[in-house]
Parts: sequence; C-alpha cells; structure tokens
Amino acid sequence: MRPLFASRSAEAADLARSLARLAATTLPLVLQGETGTGKSHLAALAHRRSRPGKPLVVVDCGALAASLLPAELFGHAHGAFTDATRARVGLLERAGEGTLVLDRVDALPVEGQAVLLRVLEEQRFVPVGATTARRLAARVVALADAGLAGRVASGAFRADLYHRLAGFVAELPPLRRRREDILPFAHAALRRRHRTDLRLSGEAERLLGAYPWPGNFRELDTVLERLCLLSDGGTVGPADLGLPADAWPATAELAAARLLPLVEVERLYALHVLARCGGNVSRTARALGVSRRTVIRWRAS
Repeated sequence: MRPLFASRSAEAADLARSLARLAATTLPLVLQGETGTGKSHLAALAHRRSRPGKPLVVVDCGALAASLLPAELFGHAHGAFTDATRARVGLLERAGEGTLVLDRVDALPVEGQAVLLRVLEEQRFVPVGATTARRLAARVVALADAGLAGRVASGAFRADLYHRLAGFVAELPPLRRRREDILPFAHAALRRRHRTDLRLSGEAERLLGAYPWPGNFRELDTVLERLCLLSDGGTVGPADLGLPADAWPATAELAAARLLPLVEVERLYALHVLARCGGNVSRTARALGVSRRTVIRWRAS
C-alpha cells in the first residue's frame, strides 16, 4: 500500500505506512507533535485518501468558549435563543460523511470535553432548540501538542475522552529527527514557488541541515518563502537564508554530535559569523582573521 506521505526518515516512513493502512477506515486518529510538524497537513492527506469529495471541517478547539460550544458544534434551530433569528447548521452536521478535525483538542475547556465525549459515545447530537437528533457520520481526527498524555495524567484532559479519540495515536517526529527530509523539502518548496533559478550552495545546504528548526517544517517553509520573495536568482549563500545569528551554539552542538570533520565545523562557524555580519564579506574576513577570498570560497562552495 502506498504510504500516506514520502520521507527518507525511517521513523517517519514507518508512520506513513501505518497511517496509509488506517486512512480508509473509520478509526479515530490522534495526531500529536510539536508545532509545525505537519499535523494539519497530515490530517488533510488522510481525508483525501479516505473521503475524497466529502467535507473537511476543521474546529479550533482552543477558540471555542464553553458557553458557545453546543451551538457551534451542534447548530441551533430558529428561535432557540434571543439572537437565533434563523436556523444554523453546526460544525458536526457540516462535516457530514467527511472528516471532522479537532485542532488543538488539548485546549478544549473541561466543559467542552464532556460535551464532545457524549457525542462520541452516542454518535448523535441534537441542535440547540431542536427535537430531532442528527447522526455523527464524520471520521474524527484530533490534533494535539506532544504533551497530551501528560495532560491526561494530570487530569487536565479527560481520560475517557482521550480513549474515545485515540483509536490510533501518531507521534509526528520533529524536523531535527528527520534531517534526511530537510533538503528534499527545501528543493520541493523552491520548485513549488517556481524558483528553479535559485540554487542552494553547499554551505547553504549544510546550514539548513545543521540548524535545529525549533519551528519545524513551518519555520523551514517560512524561510524558503522569504528567500523566494527577496532573491533575484542565482546561487543562494548561507547568509541569504536569514537564519537567526544566535543559531551557532546549537549548530555547533549538532556538528559535534554528528562527528563532522574539523573543516566542516570551521565552515559552519564561518556561516554563523557571516550571518552576524549581515552577509558582509569584508567584515566577516576581519572577524575571522582570514582573507576575503577565503570567505567568498566558503560562501560559494
């Protein structure tokens, strides 16, 4: 069976194969991980694989006030309350036989957790002010930060709701554990933005591979989008990436952890200094005590 997404990382590839086997089922999923690891993207991929042409409805659980939750989820009948001048279809009904994505489910208020649990247990709901129940036909996919299990253990998130949602729990690895995917993602992002005129230099690629990416794929994509908007084309040097100048300490640790040759560590440090100097070759050469020609060679290689 074709994996749900492509990855050169063994950990991520195993996850892609597991999700591909489950995509066409009705089993609820929990996709959890750090911000920017692609939870929403993965939920959309699973939806397209299992329910093409059906609605994909995303609910931001963190933005739902407990008092408004029933009306938002279930909808309401005309005249159900003072401002209900007409009937309104809720998010659950809008999802139909498609996919209901509960984004930031770990931020759902406690009262909202009880409401959601009842719907999942009964597989039905009644719009506010109505008398006829509607069937919950959508497949449910919950998205959460990596700390959801801790919230369950502390009592901040209901264990019974968690077990209703967790038909299969997928922990999306952060980008620092998927370094094999950084450059393929970067090159694909440039092609997607029609910037085939841009070529990442060896030093730029090395810096992309060494940077820890605390914002994961979202941060990497933002860096590439900015590059495409600001660059006139040609070879992209490390200073053109606009990575934080204070990235060097983490980069140095990663270089040591990967047992890079000393010459590679030297180049990584030169990238850091070049970034701190705003890409100015002369200032970088003076700071490092080397010739401008050496800095230019490092930048272009």
